[in-house]
Amino acid sequence: MKHVKIAGGLGFIGFHLAQKLLDEGWLVTAVDSLENRSELKLALEMELGRNAHFTFLQTKIEQVDFGDADVVVYAADNENRAALEAVLRKCQPDCLFVFLSTTDVYEYSGEWRVQPVTEYGKAMLAQEENIRVTCAETGGAAVIIRLPTVYGLHQPYHLKLGRQFVSYEDETGKTESMHDLLYIDDVTSALAAAMAIDSGQHTIHLGSGTSNPFERTGKSNGLDYQKAHELLGFFPRTSLAEGIKKYQLAHEEWQRQKKLAAMYDETKSMAAKHPNTNQ
Repeated sequence: MKHVKIAGGLGFIGFHLAQKLLDEGWLVTAVDSLENRSELKLALEMELGRNAHFTFLQTKIEQVDFGDADVVVYAADNENRAALEAVLRKCQPDCLFVFLSTTDVYEYSGEWRVQPVTEYGKAMLAQEENIRVTCAETGGAAVIIRLPTVYGLHQPYHLKLGRQFVSYEDETGKTESMHDLLYIDDVTSALAAAMAIDSGQHTIHLGSGTSNPFERTGKSNGLDYQKAHELLGFFPRTSLAEGIKKYQLAHEEWQRQKKLAAMYDETKSMAAKHPNTNQ
């Protein structure tokens, strides 16, 4: 049974990937410092913890031993260069390192080219180069996956979702790329496929292959996925309309489960306060 360690395993993408890999029979260790000890992250830990093959490490990722993992997925704060370097150095030469980057490294001027126009894109391009240099020194394999905006249950940002177009409700502090949009299930399928790569260094972007839903002028298409299809068998199966419906249904079910859990806790509390003394 293969073992994956996910740095940032209780984040949006990290959680969904962990869930998928557990379903596929992996041993999964999620690493998260829980510095922002949110109610959601605690609930996600409990959700994953129902599987006997799941382990959670509450600590800073720099302090974790990654030497026993077959695959390390870096889904944590990807702008932290020191943390990234520490994790890379702890991976064994036969360990695959998967890094989640951004399509903000691209600029669209009639065609897509690597020319970041945002500070986040520039930072990610520098991180990508750091990975290439370090893995060339250690002999480790690496896959860099450049992601557009990913949406689905537990997404950490608020999107206005329409039938054909989307937009951010608040762009303050936004780091997600606005070049394209993909549903979380399509992304985790691609990441799981990338984990089968066992040698070399690869940089792949994911895209919808359709018009950019953030762009209302029609002048910009979303990103193609030819290389991702060739290397990973990737194909975006979820249309925007389907994704919105799946997201809404999943959100409703999550809220229902939360209410049931709250009712159960309240019942237990009442029973503890008023125990039945009739024997």
